[in-house]
Amino acid sequence: MSGRKQVFDVTAPPRIDVTIRSGDVIVGPSEDDTVTVLLSGSAETVESTTVDATRDSVSVRSRSQRQRWFSSTLDVVISAPPGGSVRVNLGAGEVTIRVPLMSLGVNTGSGDVRIDSAVDEVRVKVASGDVNIRDTVRDANIVSASGDIHVHEARDIAINTASGAVDLGTVTGTARIKSASGDLNIHEFRGSDLNVATMSGNATLGLVPGLSVETTIRTMSGEVRNRIKPSDAEKTRRVVLTVKSFSGDVTLRAPW
Repeated sequence: MSGRKQVFDVTAPPRIDVTIRSGDVIVGPSEDDTVTVLLSGSAETVESTTVDATRDSVSVRSRSQRQRWFSSTLDVVISAPPGGSVRVNLGAGEVTIRVPLMSLGVNTGSGDVRIDSAVDEVRVKVASGDVNIRDTVRDANIVSASGDIHVHEARDIAINTASGAVDLGTVTGTARIKSASGDLNIHEFRGSDLNVATMSGNATLGLVPGLSVETTIRTMSGEVRNRIKPSDAEKTRRVVLTVKSFSGDVTLRAPW
């Protein structure tokens, strides 16, 4: 194994762009207005990777190599000031974000994506792997061919998944969920527009009291259950709820 470390002074918040064929990418917080890039992998892989920087941006890019695919893994660990933007294009490997950001874009063929800090705008596209957002996002668009999706809290979220469970904590604003297979669970929806379309799999939706709900639920096969008890709470907000299911149960319940 070989390694390389480079430190750059930047005008915060920086733009960071990582494009590699295979390996893990971790972005965490720095203690000052610098970006530190740590590369680890085979000697040829590290040497063939270019790291460029300006006053407000840093890019890490792997170049083509003579060696085989399986030996070209490169791990990238970056420390950066909070509030910037990160773009990651990855053939295979995991992506972990541990610093608050204005925007994040991830495109990976295979591997999990984990976001531990608040991000204003998230765009994630995963062919195979789980997506786990453990903090708050304001605008999220997640596309997954295979893998589970968990989001702690979101304002305005869109999810399109072919296979895998979707588990959302608290959702405000709008939510648009499209799933081919896999269960959907929204623990607490307190937004204005919820649109769900699923081919197979059960949908469980937690609605907070005090909502005036305009409901359209259509299912070819499966049961529709309303487990929300009548409430004397004043109807202060209007919600449009649309659910289309080919097969699978739809359950409305109180939050959590």
